[in-house]
Amino acid sequence: MEKFNFRFVDDPKNQNVGLTFEEIDALKEKMGLRFPKAYIDYLLNAGKNSNLFNVETNSNELQKIQKELRLELNLLNVFQNEEILCIKKNFEAYYFFNLSENKGKPTLYILSEICINENWNAFQKRITKGEGEDFVTFINRLAEREYGITITQHLKNIPLHIIALPIAIVFIVVAGVMILIEKIWGEN
Repeated sequence: MEKFNFRFVDDPKNQNVGLTFEEIDALKEKMGLRFPKAYIDYLLNAGKNSNLFNVETNSNELQKIQKELRLELNLLNVFQNEEILCIKKNFEAYYFFNLSENKGKPTLYILSEICINENWNAFQKRITKGEGEDFVTFINRLAEREYGITITQHLKNIPLHIIALPIAIVFIVVAGVMILIEKIWGEN
């Protein structure tokens, strides 16, 4: 199976717990939908419990939110003939994939109500893409926001630090010289 570069965080207080292949296959069969490979990989690693983004794995609840989302999409007249997979409902936000895109790393879409005026009395339903271009990027940004950047990401920033250090030194020297000149002129 293809591996995706999810950033799974080892949090002793809140461990990721995955589903088995059998549990995923039973879920797919009950839903009557195919699951994107990236999503299957996520379920294997964090389907029962995720320390970042818990998804719905109860087939009855999934079918219910799937129908609710379909009604909402029909009202908005979007994704009419598209096969969708709703993976989570959080308050009034639906997280879903457009399976018709047929991508290995699917885009995560979010349908939610957005306030459209400053008085908070008018709302509009909108579909946005999850942070990043695909589901893997979305999960990794959540991990970065919750747990900070990794050592690898710090190492990738070393060239930037190497370039910034001489510029900072020059700036400090110039500022010091300017302050010194100002003091000398101020005394005369």
